[in-house]
Amino acid sequence: MDDLSGTATERLAQLRGGDGGARDAAWLERQLHSALQGWQATEDDLRQLREAHEDF
Repeated sequence: MDDLSGTATERLAQLRGGDGGARDAAWLERQLHSALQGWQATEDDLRQLREAHEDF
């Protein structure tokens, strides 16, 4: 099975819109894990930007 593509939000939308019956549990788990890691990476990047931002 092909892995999903796009941002974490786009991948979850693809999971919601897809036919869950045709996917096996390992594939679904891998896709969900990948999307959650993408969100975590985005949150980490935002935290670094906030910490680096200086208020004037």
